Amino acid sequence: MAAVVGVICTKWSVVAAFSIALLLLVAPGASSSSARSLAAYSGTGSWVSIYDTQAWEHPDAVVRRLKAHRVHTLFLETANDRQRVDVVRPSVVGRFIRAAHAARIAVVGWYLPSLATPRRDLRRALAGARFRAPGGERFDSFALDIEATDVHRLGLRSDRAVQLVRAVRRALPRSMALGAITIDPVGGRYWNGYPFVRLAPQVDVFLPMEYFTSRTSGAAKVARYSAANVREIRRRVGLSTFAVHPIGGESRHASRAELRAFFRASAASRVLGVSLWEYGETSPRQWAALAGEARITAEE
Repeated sequence: MAAVVGVICTKWSVVAAFSIALLLLVAPGASSSSARSLAAYSGTGSWVSIYDTQAWEHPDAVVRRLKAHRVHTLFLETANDRQRVDVVRPSVVGRFIRAAHAARIAVVGWYLPSLATPRRDLRRALAGARFRAPGGERFDSFALDIEATDVHRLGLRSDRAVQLVRAVRRALPRSMALGAITIDPVGGRYWNGYPFVRLAPQVDVFLPMEYFTSRTSGAAKVARYSAANVREIRRRVGLSTFAVHPIGGESRHASRAELRAFFRASAASRVLGVSLWEYGETSPRQWAALAGEARITAEE
């Protein structure tokens, strides 16, 4: 995303009944093992990037807000290739993890590689995935944000993406799920030949960036766009049950009708959960709309 921050659905979350349905329809990824849980990707959650200054200054307040809105997972960026350190503000990362776990919120770390510096990308991805808070607490899962265009040759870019994901998968504990944050195959034409097929054996879940406010408008069109992305990913992978967690947005530009269309089209596509880009852009009206959707759905 360049900074993926969103709001994702869980059994405690914004869309109560919708979330329960999602948890009953968990679809395994191609690389899933019986010991590898995808619970951190289910339901609703919220994404915080390293550029969300307010969030990083008040991690405990962020967690309190997530808990108040029954969010199940916090997605937290650990770094990107442009930073000077492997993990940005590690003391605050530790505070986020501790506070979230105390609130019974799962935490998924994520890293944005440039693919132009493979060794540094691998080192930083592993530094994030292996991060431990002072008390020993760690991320519940980790994800790689595969979207950078620093490498202009598409074939080389895809090769490096696959090589990085494969190296990270080998280095992680066998029980730790790995996600891939991806382009939206329906609208992401800046990366033709995106390596979904080659990535699928290495990851447990795809998280496509379905930023519908940049692609279309109106509830009906948003629903069609959302469903088409999930369908296309699974078609390319060749597995109709591959685990997918769509990221919709941008939240500040989305109407309530479009949000509901996104949620329900995702649920009908049997996804693990959904999210919106992004926490820092989620206004009081957006939070209220999400909470209202939870009440409406629960009553249906």
